Amino acid sequence: MEDQTWTAARVATLIGQKFHVSYRVSGATRLMHRLGFGPQMPVRRVAERDEQAVERGRRRPGRR
Repeated sequence: MEDQTWTAARVATLIGQKFHVSYRVSGATRLMHRLGFGPQMPVRRVAERDEQAVERGRRRPGRR
């Protein structure tokens, strides 16, 4: 499975493909910040996560 994060390099490539303009990675980063986008860490979850089991574990006595 391909990584799904949007890096500044991927954004710069997409801008080039869609609008036929060239952005360096640093320029794409500045543009994203000007538009209100900041760095985010991706949520990492297993593909076959059992939500009911997770919730049962959270409600189990003795957990912090």
